[in-house]
Amino acid sequence: MKEQFKDTTQLIPKLVFTGDPNQAHWISDFDHIAPYAKIDHRHHQLLLRTRRDMVKTQSGGGFGATVSSTRWSKYGTFSVKLRSGSTGPGIVTAILLSNPALGEEISFELTGKDPKQVVTNYYRRVPSVVDDRHRPDMNIVPHTSTRLVSHEETLPLKRDSTTNDLVYKIEWNERMIRWSVDGKVLRTVHAKDVASNGGLPENAMQLKLTIWDAGYASETMAWAGGKTDYGADNLDEYIATVSRVDVACQNPKEGNKPWPGPDATKRLKMEAERLRKMGKGPGMFSSAKSFYKIAVLSLIKWTCVLLAIICGAAYFTDPKRKTGVPK
Repeated sequence: MKEQFKDTTQLIPKLVFTGDPNQAHWISDFDHIAPYAKIDHRHHQLLLRTRRDMVKTQSGGGFGATVSSTRWSKYGTFSVKLRSGSTGPGIVTAILLSNPALGEEISFELTGKDPKQVVTNYYRRVPSVVDDRHRPDMNIVPHTSTRLVSHEETLPLKRDSTTNDLVYKIEWNERMIRWSVDGKVLRTVHAKDVASNGGLPENAMQLKLTIWDAGYASETMAWAGGKTDYGADNLDEYIATVSRVDVACQNPKEGNKPWPGPDATKRLKMEAERLRKMGKGPGMFSSAKSFYKIAVLSLIKWTCVLLAIICGAAYFTDPKRKTGVPK
């Protein structure tokens, strides 16, 4: 995929997304709360905003925007040309591969702490033994849960990320993860080196582009550079701009395969027709005739059962039988 943000119809609200990635390239995750993600087709940019004047958040901070790819990828190269919106303390602009269900991710994060630094990270879900007792006599077996492990590393940038459009690239495969900026490799993690520490993420992920306010929550304020300032009138905003996204699947053939949505529907119809011709039908009953046949047989069966129960009850409750009086 090569995205230059020329078509506004390629970004849709999450609530209208049907699950078919042919519907659009991107979904705005929180458009139903605040429309802070927008494609500027004149300048060929995706704009991501954070504001504090319209939405009340639990922390009291501003509300941002997250745009997610409609397609998921397992391994590949992901390149994003972006100008950070983290022009003040507290604001975080991020590019990440994310599996929300697992919490796993691979990311670049640019904070308001220093525009010439970038945080590289990956989260891996690993087993965590809660109870290692094994007592078969008491039905106790080892109980295992999981936990997320962060592998964060902050690295310097040659240029200011808030005044320049930098190209951030993540290369991800079963052997390694590599983070690069403007063609310079900043960090590489090899699977063989972290095998004993949970390994690398290996589940499919979405590409996400986001800007958010970390300057009001106590857990993230210092990490993001301090408390976020929205001006005296609370109307200041922070904007990140994305001008290009390139995604290359590890297997080039995968990128050319159509999504199985429309094709799957066609295949299901063909299979249903094949089963109908075989007399098996697409479901429990192949035709109305077989349905009525089964229904009548079931009715006869249960009628006989009911009559047997009634006759048995009459026999055992007959007063003549209890007193021994001959019939």
